[in-house]
Amino acid sequence: MQVIPPFRMTPFEQVEPGDLFLYMQGGDRFYALKTQSLSVGPKTTLVMLGPSFTHDVKESFLLSWEAAVVLSLGKNFSILLPTDATAWSWSRPDRTPVWLAMAGDSLFVCTNGGPSPQQYFPCFVDVKTGQIIERALPGTSIYTDKWEIAALGTTHPPRTILKYPLPKADN
Repeated sequence: MQVIPPFRMTPFEQVEPGDLFLYMQGGDRFYALKTQSLSVGPKTTLVMLGPSFTHDVKESFLLSWEAAVVLSLGKNFSILLPTDATAWSWSRPDRTPVWLAMAGDSLFVCTNGGPSPQQYFPCFVDVKTGQIIERALPGTSIYTDKWEIAALGTTHPPRTILKYPLPKADN
């Protein structure tokens, strides 16, 4: 039997940097990537991707980790970038809610690495490695807030996991 997407329940501590997972504790439900350890501050963090966020957070944010079990996809996902030229910008993101940056052939999540959601400190998380960059990206970079995470496979159609911009809520 094949499970699509290939989720597995696992302790967060067993998730590798750059792995995608669904966090579900209390009323919180969001997708995130595990990051590499910071040189200073919390030993283990994650970068929230949405579609919702925790507490009073309204954008991508580096969050300290507390022990929990997560629904992990590992690295079994693809990020689909826009091909529409108008979806890309040379200017830095406006913080709402999740932007991606391309520098060279590397893709980064633009996130708030500040000590609280109200204290903004721009950081970038490499989606492949989970490395946190606390300064400007190397070289030239370009930004988009239109992207999709999908599970792709040869035996099934693409399965969207998360897509920005988020669909508008029906009134």
